[in-house]
Amino acid sequence: MKMSTVVRTTTKLISPFLVTYAAYLMVYGHLSPGGGFQAGVILAVSVILLITSHGYKRVRKKFKFKEVGIIESSSAVFLVCIGLVGVLFGGFFYNFLNGGKFGSLLSGGIVPLFNIAVGLKVGAAFTFLFYILLRWVESD
Repeated sequence: MKMSTVVRTTTKLISPFLVTYAAYLMVYGHLSPGGGFQAGVILAVSVILLITSHGYKRVRKKFKFKEVGIIESSSAVFLVCIGLVGVLFGGFFYNFLNGGKFGSLLSGGIVPLFNIAVGLKVGAAFTFLFYILLRWVESD
């Protein structure tokens, strides 16, 4: 089913703002409501909106299945690395980055890094899942 020109144009305009908001939540999630999981869901929704409005085959050319898998696995490795580096300083996911005054970006220690990794992991995993479901539906 082909979507109307209005839907396709609106989706193209809204998706970059969703990605920007997701990036904001990843970085500043420790200072406001939100964080990595919410940012990841918003990131995936921006791609899923494009898929539903423009079609899977067209979007798949820009956001390749393999690249989404690489982002997902890389973010998982980054999460494990953050946890293991914390072991060297006192415990698994120990906050080894201190500094910054209260309320600033650097006041969160490893939390912004954790949120970025979780956001990329969740966003890529949901996109990956949607791709797999669409492949399954196409095969029927």
